[in-house]
Parts: sequence; C-alpha cells; structure tokens
Amino acid sequence: MKIRSILFATLGVAVMASCGGKVSDVTKISGTVVPEGISEVNIVVGELVDTLVPVVDGKFYIELPADITTIATISAADYGTSFIPDGTPLTVVLDEETKITSAYPEISVNEKLVAFNETSEAYVEKYRSTQQEIRDAEDKTEQEKEQALNEFYESFFAEYKEYNVKTYTENTDNFVALYALQGLMGEFEDPELDSLLNLLVPALQEHKFVQGMQKAIKARINTAEGKPFIDFTVNSVVGMTRSVPPQPKYAEVKFSDYVGKGKYILVDFWAPWCGPCKREIPNLKAVYDKYAGKNFDILSIAVWERQPVQVTIDTAAELGMNWSHINNAGSVPTEIYGVEGIPHLMLIGPDGTILKRGFHGAEGINAAVAEYLD
Repeated sequence: MKIRSILFATLGVAVMASCGGKVSDVTKISGTVVPEGISEVNIVVGELVDTLVPVVDGKFYIELPADITTIATISAADYGTSFIPDGTPLTVVLDEETKITSAYPEISVNEKLVAFNETSEAYVEKYRSTQQEIRDAEDKTEQEKEQALNEFYESFFAEYKEYNVKTYTENTDNFVALYALQGLMGEFEDPELDSLLNLLVPALQEHKFVQGMQKAIKARINTAEGKPFIDFTVNSVVGMTRSVPPQPKYAEVKFSDYVGKGKYILVDFWAPWCGPCKREIPNLKAVYDKYAGKNFDILSIAVWERQPVQVTIDTAAELGMNWSHINNAGSVPTEIYGVEGIPHLMLIGPDGTILKRGFHGAEGINAAVAEYLD
C-alpha cells in the first residue's frame, strides 16, 4: 500500500453556498508576482476555462465564477498553486513559497483545501521518515525491523484512513472531498466505496473521476468471484508475416477462444512497461511449470500498451512467458473487468466461472491455483 498523488481534471458545474453575505457568486482574485520579468499569469479552471491575465507592476486581478465543486490552478513561470474558486475574495502571492489566502478563512472552502494539503504532506513525511528510521535502526535484527514496519504500517494507515474519511464526509459538497477520496481508494470493498460516492452532491457525482470510479465498481461487481466471465473481442497478434523483416500479423481474437473451454485459466493483465508486472512473471512461471497441461493454462493479456506491439512480443519472449497471449488489447478488457491497476490476476474455471481475482505474489498465486488443481 502507498500514498498516491492524483492530478484531477474537472467539470465546471456551479454549486454555490451562502454564509452571512460573505460568499459571492464571483471569486475575486488579487495577486502579486514577486519574481521580476513576468508579464502574465495563467489561470485554468477545470477543463473549461484557460485564461492569461496580464501582470502590471507585479500585480494582477481577475474575477471567476464561484464553483466549490471544481479545482483551478494559477501559475507563472515555475511558480503556481491550486485553489477552489469558492466565492470569497482570494489573495495570491506567487513566488518560491506561493500562498493563497481568503478574506474569510472561517468559511472559505479554499482554506479547507490548504489545511488538507498541509496535513497530507505531514502524513507523507511521517510515513517516509518513520520507515527510514526503522530500517536504519542498528539495535534491531532484520526480523525485528520487518515486524516493526508491519506494526507501523497497520497503525499509520488506520489513522490515515480515518483522517481521509472524516475529511471526505465533511466536504461532500465541495472539491476537497475528491482529494480525500484518493486516500480511500483500495481501503474499502466496492459496495462500501459505492455508498461513499453516493454521499456526494450531484455536481460532484458528475465529475469524470467519480464517474470513472463508479463505472469501475459496477464492472467489478458484474465480474466478481462466482460470476461468469464476460467476453470481448480485440485485434490481436496471431503470428508473423513472411516479409523481410517479418511483421506482426493481426486478427480478431475473442476472450472466449481461451476461457470456458474445459481448463482452469490463470488470466494475467500486464504490460511490457510495467515493472511490477514483470516482477510477477517468475511467480507465474513457477505455477505454470507445476500445473501446465490439459487442465491448466495461463493467458497473459497485454493492456494499456504505450509502444509498438512488437515490444510486447519481444518482452514476453525475453521473460520466458511461454503460454497463451492476447496482445494489443488496450483498455477494452480492463473496462469490462474494472481493472484499475496492473498486474491483475484472475482464475477462471473450466466452465467460465470467475473463481478468484486480485491475488498476487508467489504465495497468493500458488494458493489460488492449488485450491482447485491439487
């Protein structure tokens, strides 16, 4: 498990609140650019507004529609920050320690964002420093270090999860909730995560990040353990031409060409650029060498490929992946099966039933296969 940072793209859907007349339908931004020689700043609001604002004598000013469900950025040269146009007057100072403050911090959604970012940075620093401290401890054996790390991980992520849940539930009407949401991904089962998403106001539920999560959750529920596999068709490499040099030969290939045919099939979603995928191959090879035959096979499906398909073919050969393959699959199977990260493994039974999914590592892979084949 790790703390991740996600760059959000946003939808500009206006949702306003009011508080004693201090919150307006317009966000007034007054700025100062400290470095000399900068003649304009760039302000981006979601995906809908991208504005260049002139800087005169180191000062600039702009008014934006208030929208607490979107995120905006303001930048010039190497300086910049994110903010929520929350309808309170904002002051920005662009320099090496760029800061943005509200005239009414007690009610500003933007102040909540600042507080969240500062607390999150503190968590990241605590995570890294404590890890390093335990690993550098000279009075502990390697076994004691491993135990100490496991104990730290358990307590740290419990606390980190609690903080993000609290932040999320307190901000379901504004964009801060989506920042907190990234700290909760992988911490809940799909039905629980879906319930959390349903707490968001309609404007945030329309956000493409949330819609993507909801789509993936629905896909995983539809392809959960005990459900039949869902077929798909892609244009995959089926051989090589006789040209000089030989070129990949493509043809339409179905998932059902390989699964539901009377064998147990271990499905491996991978990509040649994916380091963790390649590190998992020796574990797949071990179980393949042990069980390959009339009752068992492995099918590696290359997804999200960033390079020519020949790279996939060559990488598979170099790694000794001497089993069945579907290449050039793109995002077709990952969208159907709700796969958000690779490697991702599934075990499908002889009749096409999904028996296991989401296991990994030598122990997990061997246990999943041995349960049905030993």
